[in-house]
Amino acid sequence: MRPSPSRLMDHREYPVLYVDDEKDNLRIFELTFRRDFTVLTANSAKEGLELLAQHPVAVVLSDQKMPGIEGVEFLRQVRELDSRTLRILVTAYGDAKILGDAINDGNIYRYVAKPWEPDDMRLTVQRAIEAYALEAERATLLEELMILNRLSRTIHRDIDRGRLYDTLLEALRGELDFDGCAILLRDPDQDALSIFACEPNDEVAARVRDITFDQSNAGEFVDRVLKGDPQLLRGDEAVDYEPSVRAWITEVSADEIFVVPLAGKERVIGALAVDNRRGGQPLGADGRMLVEGLAMQAVIAIENAQLVDDLRRSRAQIRRVDRLGTLGTLAAGLAHEINNPLVSLNTFLSLAPEKRDTDDPSFWGDYHELACGELERIRGLVETMSRLGRGGPSPALSKEPVHLADVAEQVVRLLHRETERAGVTIEMTIDDDLPEVPAVRDQIHQVVLNLALNAIQASRSGGSISIHVGPDGPPDAPTGARLRFQDAGEGISEENLERIFDPFFTTKDPDKGTGLGLMISHQIIADHGGSIEVESTPGEGATFHVRLPSEDTAPTSGEVGAPLESA
Repeated sequence: MRPSPSRLMDHREYPVLYVDDEKDNLRIFELTFRRDFTVLTANSAKEGLELLAQHPVAVVLSDQKMPGIEGVEFLRQVRELDSRTLRILVTAYGDAKILGDAINDGNIYRYVAKPWEPDDMRLTVQRAIEAYALEAERATLLEELMILNRLSRTIHRDIDRGRLYDTLLEALRGELDFDGCAILLRDPDQDALSIFACEPNDEVAARVRDITFDQSNAGEFVDRVLKGDPQLLRGDEAVDYEPSVRAWITEVSADEIFVVPLAGKERVIGALAVDNRRGGQPLGADGRMLVEGLAMQAVIAIENAQLVDDLRRSRAQIRRVDRLGTLGTLAAGLAHEINNPLVSLNTFLSLAPEKRDTDDPSFWGDYHELACGELERIRGLVETMSRLGRGGPSPALSKEPVHLADVAEQVVRLLHRETERAGVTIEMTIDDDLPEVPAVRDQIHQVVLNLALNAIQASRSGGSISIHVGPDGPPDAPTGARLRFQDAGEGISEENLERIFDPFFTTKDPDKGTGLGLMISHQIIADHGGSIEVESTPGEGATFHVRLPSEDTAPTSGEVGAPLESA
């Protein structure tokens, strides 16, 4: 019984009950106001309550002095039965206390003194009906707002468009209780609509999904949708509609189909449609307003889901481009590293026929040894890249407790001649209570050797290198061991700092490195569940930090890849 503002003054929509023990008074009231209101009458409070139980009304008027239950008590019971009903006391007795108590207790809306004037009574009842209608309007709007808020939260939780469409159909049919519903989507390339999904998903739905709406078969319908105008299609007017619209109504067999456009930020993306195919109540203003409100929320959710889809596709494209870029870097670097030794091999093989019958110790000795060395270099590069490409654990090697101080001391002794040749010194410090770490010793040895060599090559003659081995984590409960390599070189620029672990990236001369050493070291430490980090300020040297856990936290338990070739 929800009013529409334009029809608010049609007071006959709201029944009025008049209760009085005198039948003449009832008759006079009915004759006086039957053209203004829908009038119901009762001869006693008991009869009035029974009537109210069968016919809810907007306004109840009651005489005060009645046998059995008096007016104030009757109106109190009416209030308990339906608090929204407006209650008016009609009395010829000016008992101020009775009226005051009734008003203060909220049992009556107003009172009218006998004898009443028709115009005064008419105005009083009209105002009561209008107050009732406005309160009913407010309550209905509040209920609709709560429903829309709940449905809005539901549909905005879905960022997948497929699930979102299912959620919308469930909301229209399950929550809002429409007989049937459908989602129409706009063709992105032309002004055409098609029925994307329907509920109930039965044989009728299968047939209507084949219906399309375009300028050739439903131009007026499509134009109105694309303009954002809601449309109420009526089954009894089907013969007057365009072919596709007529086919839709006929297949659904609905008295009415209400279509609400989904108007996005830039254009209409489709429409929601509901129907009463079971031939029930017409699609009233309440239901149509709810569908319009849901459509406003739905289009936001659909466009957000579209943005998520676009973002996912963009990220996938970025990942593909990134993989291609990495592959290109690897390919270019590998080609460069293989081409250099191939020059020596090609020269040796080209000269070999001429030197076949000669005894040239320089060619068959030194040059042959150089060619074999270059071939071994290519073999090592290919093997390294093969292992990097395979990734994962190798069953050949297993971890054992390793003391990093022993590995570091062994590397320093091994590099004694390198430090003398470079004119640098190594200062090594080892903390007490250093925990052992589970590791593949040869691989950790390779990492320490690579980082120490990098520090030596980066340092200027006369400088010193600091290597520190100590526990990692809180002093009273270390979580692992830590290595620090600090050189006295020129440092690393900010631009290069982000690339030092990239494959084949190096700032050394071509004959001093391939650019795989740091990459391989980074991979080995990662395989052990640790981390390797670098910090540097140009002109002040660089510091590498290697952390290894004292417990095995690597992705594979107990085994890691075979040792890689040092670069």
